[in-house]
Order: sequence, then C-alpha cells, then structure tokens
Amino acid sequence: MQPASPHLTPAESGPGAVFNGLLRNRGFGIKELPFAGLSRSTLLGMVSDWRPTPHRRYQLCAIAGPLGWRLPDLFAVVGEPYSPDFRPVQLCRHVGRVFTAAVPLTTAQLIECTREADRLSARENHGVWQPVSQGSVAECPDFP
Repeated sequence: MQPASPHLTPAESGPGAVFNGLLRNRGFGIKELPFAGLSRSTLLGMVSDWRPTPHRRYQLCAIAGPLGWRLPDLFAVVGEPYSPDFRPVQLCRHVGRVFTAAVPLTTAQLIECTREADRLSARENHGVWQPVSQGSVAECPDFP
C-alpha cells in the first residue's frame, strides 16, 4: 500500500499491520475508506502503530461496518478484548459489503447501480440508509 502521507510508515507487524492489511484486502487505502466518523490522522495512527488508547474499541467499531466485519471477529483479529455488552452505534457489516462491492466499479456503473437500487426498493426514501441510527436494528441479523 502506498502511504497516504510521506511522513507515514505503515506498521510492519502487530495490529497496525493487520489493520492495514484488512484495508488493502477490501480495496481501500486511508483516502478511499468510506466515511467512518474518524479523522484521517486517527486512521493513519491506526495503521502506523497501535499504542494503547481508551478510544480503540470505538475506533474499531467505526471501521467494522465499512470493512464488512462483525465486531467480535474484528476485535479478535487485532487482539482487542470484546464484550457483547459493548454495543456502540455503528454501521453493520452488510453495509460494508455494499462499500466493498463498489470498489472496482466506475462512476457510471455506480450511478447505474444506484438507479437500479432505487427502482427495486420498496422502502420510503429517507436519504442515506443507516440501519442502527435510524432504528432498523431488527433488519440486521448481527443485532439480536
């Protein structure tokens, strides 16, 4: 992966390297990662090192959905403790599947896919779909 900054050296081992590998596997760099509510400097820090921080669990929750990962799986892969009681608002992994499927598409193809999705949708349009924040938790099997 090409560093997003000339001052960034991605970690070569440990959780930072794992996170960087997960991004590359999904076809994302820091600049291409769908908006996850984290600053670019926070994301750069996550791939360059993995110093302890009280915010780490929240950072992982913010990027789990766009990467298409379930929280317990992502926490396990990067070596962070997980508890089912920890349930912050997040996009589910199913939304991440949409993001990762869009990576190889051209702009014209994305526009066509969006038109087709609108045509097929039976839901009332409320703008960008955010299942958890819009109270649609029951629609996602990850949220019992």
